[in-house]
Amino acid sequence: MTIEKPKGTKPEDVVLLKNGDELKPSEHVKIKSTSPTTTEVEIIKAKLEDEGDYTVKVKGVEQPLVRLKVHPKPVIRQEMQLPKTQFNEKEILTIVCQFDARPEEPFVFLHNDQPIVPNDRITTTVEDNKYTIVVKNLRPDEDEGVYTLKSDHLILDTPNITVVPEEKKPETTTVEIEEETITVTPNEQPQVETTVQEEQIVRETPQVR
Repeated sequence: MTIEKPKGTKPEDVVLLKNGDELKPSEHVKIKSTSPTTTEVEIIKAKLEDEGDYTVKVKGVEQPLVRLKVHPKPVIRQEMQLPKTQFNEKEILTIVCQFDARPEEPFVFLHNDQPIVPNDRITTTVEDNKYTIVVKNLRPDEDEGVYTLKSDHLILDTPNITVVPEEKKPETTTVEIEEETITVTPNEQPQVETTVQEEQIVRETPQVR
């Protein structure tokens, strides 16, 4: 927006108004003098809340400037590409999303549309233009589903993540049997008693008559 002003007008003599209220310069609204007779107003990355009637006071005289209308920016939803979507129980899931430049809008981390709360297994990190989610010791059901990076105008979803339960081996019971050794000590040579029974034979002498 360009404001025409009389020669010799000082910067403090130019006051920008939005809906009747003074709008001071900021990182979002820049006001700079480009010549002795003109001042430019620049709104950086206009937002919905910037809509309204803009006027300017030059040396106390108010004049209309522009009626600003801001169209909402469309929300883009995309699916992230992962090397695999099926994991085994106790594996590690690592999701890295790196942009060409630092995103203009902040992102939040979601799991099944709920904010991710970091703990001893789950960590989220932001390093300049790289966003990372790490889930250690994956658990079936609990860690399954869709992980999301969400800003006001960009939503990045993973495909559905599944976790295969670890096969449970049948429980085996080991019973230790203590070996018992029985030692038998042979006795001395046994004595065998033999009983001999004498048989007496009585023979009668025949009498001669």
